[in-house]
Formats: sequence, structure tokens, C-alpha cells
Amino acid sequence: MCRTLRRSTLSVIVVLLVASTTVSCASQDEAQVTAAPDGEYLSDLCDQPQLEVQNPDQAAVCVTPEGDALGIVGDSTFTTIRKSDAFDLDPRKCPADGKPPVWLRYYDGPNMFAKDNYEEITFSMPATRAALPTIYNTQSLWDQMTIMQPIPVFSDVAPTYCGFGGPKTLWANGGFNFELTAGSNAFDVGDAREVVPINSPWPAGSNDTFYDGWTSYPLMALGNGAGGLPAGYVVRTPGGAADTPGATDSMMNAKYTVDNDKQVVTLELAYNGLTSTYSVPQQLFKDRFLPEAIAAGDLAADDKQVAQVNDFMWRWQLFTNTLTIQKSTNPAGEDITPSDLAKYFPAISEYRNIRARVKGYDGTNNPNAFENTLVCAKGFELYGTLFDDRLFTDLDDYTKWLNTEADKTDPRNPQWQCIEAIARSRLATCVASGSEKNASGTDWNVGIGYINGQIPEKCEVNT
Repeated sequence: MCRTLRRSTLSVIVVLLVASTTVSCASQDEAQVTAAPDGEYLSDLCDQPQLEVQNPDQAAVCVTPEGDALGIVGDSTFTTIRKSDAFDLDPRKCPADGKPPVWLRYYDGPNMFAKDNYEEITFSMPATRAALPTIYNTQSLWDQMTIMQPIPVFSDVAPTYCGFGGPKTLWANGGFNFELTAGSNAFDVGDAREVVPINSPWPAGSNDTFYDGWTSYPLMALGNGAGGLPAGYVVRTPGGAADTPGATDSMMNAKYTVDNDKQVVTLELAYNGLTSTYSVPQQLFKDRFLPEAIAAGDLAADDKQVAQVNDFMWRWQLFTNTLTIQKSTNPAGEDITPSDLAKYFPAISEYRNIRARVKGYDGTNNPNAFENTLVCAKGFELYGTLFDDRLFTDLDDYTKWLNTEADKTDPRNPQWQCIEAIARSRLATCVASGSEKNASGTDWNVGIGYINGQIPEKCEVNT
């Protein structure tokens, strides 16, 4: 059984805006601005060649084993930012009433489990206007994200929202996160801390609190708000007008590199000539996360998660989509109807040209390297006050609850039925689009959305 990384993991961010050779920081006490000797500064310091910057369109962030975060832009002076003691450990505590502080949080997408650590993963994600949800506002947020996670341990998690609290999910429900955000990127996120990812040299004006487009950034975080590090440099785009082979600037490209010898994970994002690279060592979690978590009683020294941290068992990659709706009403104060609810979901979101190398196995997408490849149903997760304190991590279980246990007279029943229809439509689309059964060495592609782009009939009601 697997779980996704929820937005509650977002915890600390270096807030800075770089334009040309000047830097504006949220607090000069928190960040130090200096000029680095050259573009190889972080590459040499962190011993990762991908961190070299060569021009103003390249930026990189390196986190040290001590928990300091350093950023560099390839401008004329190689401007750098340093935030000391950037790691933050603050596990999320369940609310007193046991109910999630969001109305709806929905996840879906395919997972693939490798037999050993990855060495490299590359893929592209269309960032187009057509892919944006019909409705999104300052009370909603839609993400596409991918996550590098350790081996999940969830066999005894209770099927409630509060069941996610505690040591069983503190480490295993975490990972190296890459988000593409559609619409608002700064709003009341309920059980997540508010994060405004504006630490970017591109473009000017990226400090707006509401953005009618796409925002992409890398982030290392742990599950349930347990701990996190500053987000890397942000790439922001309004989205391509059309997603065609010729519209090369509408594709966000990503590359994970897992240095198994040095135990370092690096993520590179690229869009239309802009490159943002982010690198985090596992030693940070061995030296900082484990001692603090054990001392606080959030983990025991003999927990399985402790072994996962020490053994550097980054064994699987999750591709998922997430949706958060903060309140049961729209900005006008009216109830969100089923017919509107479906419009908060994107018509289609895609991952293309997926190539994965696994340690000890030849070539890319070698089927012998995987316990299973892109299984669409393994990314499903659903909770929120719309369902009281219930937590659903299996679509069939949700359907069973809906058919046999749910109160048919509850005024929320039409919304529950709509959500089930949405999930079934998206699952069917995912399965139909998957290409992971292709021959070894062939790229994989997957898309998740509505069948034939049509909203399910169960959602075509207004009450």
C-alpha cells in the first residue's frame, strides 16, 4: 500500500527575488547575499557537477549535510543566497476534532516500484493553457507533482484522517517533490503552511500572490509536515497556447539523478532555456532528522523508518495529480455544486517521455528492474471535511463505502457520487493512455483526465 506526499509537507522557504544583479530578501537576518567566485561554486562545494551555472537563465540550490541552504544565479556576479539552519522539523498534529482543515483534498496517479534504487529518471510535462482546470481561485489549488519516496510502510495506518499522524507516516510518507502549480500558488492551505514560492530570477513580478498560469519548483520535504527545506528556484510560465510538437516552450522537462555512492538526490527543471537545479544529501536526514525525531518521541530507534533513512532506500517514483479545495463555498459564498466540482479538475494532465534507469539493471525502462511499472490506481487518496474524518486510499474501498455505508439522505451524497464518477473516469483514462508495456528502452507516457474530455453524468446536477 502506498501514500502520496501531501502539501502539509511544505514548511520552510527561502523568499527572495533576483532580478539582474540585485537581490531582495524577505529578511536580511535570515539570508546572506554574497558574490560567488564563479559558476562552479556550488558544484565544487557540494560535489555535484549539475549545480554549475553558466548564464543568467540558470540557477541552483544546494543543501549541505548540516542543513544550510545555498543558492546561486549565473548572472554577471554569480549572486548567491545563504540561509543557515534551513531544515525544519515540526510534525503535523491532528486537530482536536479529528477532522481535516480542508474541505476536499484529492490525489490520483500511477506509481511504479523498482527493485532497487533509481539512478536517473527523466520526463516531460506539458504546461499549456488548455490543461488548466476550468475553475480555480484563491480557495483552490491544483498541482501536478512527482515524488521520490522511500519504501512505504502503511500496513497498520487507521482509515481516518488522524490515522496519518504519528511515526508510521513521519518518514515513509515523504519524498523529493516537484510541483507544477496551476492557478493560485498562495492561499489558505489548511493543514499545510502557507508557502509563496517566489525565490526566482525569472520573471520579474513572480511575487504576485495569485498567478493565472503555471509555477514550477523543486522541494525536499517529509510527510505530514514533519520536516522540510527551502524550495528551489521557481520557473513560472503562463502556459503554452497550444500543446503541439512545435510548441517546445510549452514543455517542462525534469531530470532526477540519484548518486547512490554519495547518497545525494538532485533534480533539474528546464523550461524554454531556463534551468533550475536542486540537490539534497541523505546525510542531512541521518544527522538532523533522525536525532530530532527520536528525541521528540515521533520515532523509536528500532522503527522501520529509521532503517530506511540509514540505508538510503529511495526505491520508487510516484507520478500524481493533486487538488485542494479549501472551503465548501466558492468566493461568492455559494455552495460548490457537483456540476461545478468537476470543473475544478483538469481535463487532462500528462507525463511524457518517461525514462528510468535502476541501479544494477541495463538500459532505460528495463521491465526486469521493476516490481511493477505505472499502476494507475496506486496513487489514489481522498479526504476532507466533505467526508468528515474519513480517509480513503483505495478507489474500490471508496466505492464500497458509497454503495453500502454512506447515508443516501445526506445532502452531500450528490457530491460524493460525483467524486466517485470523477475518480473512475480519471482511472480509466490513465489505464488507456499508459505505454509502460512497451519494449525495453522505449519511452513511457501517461495521461490522466476525463474520458473523451467529458464531465461525468453524475456531476451534471446543481444540488
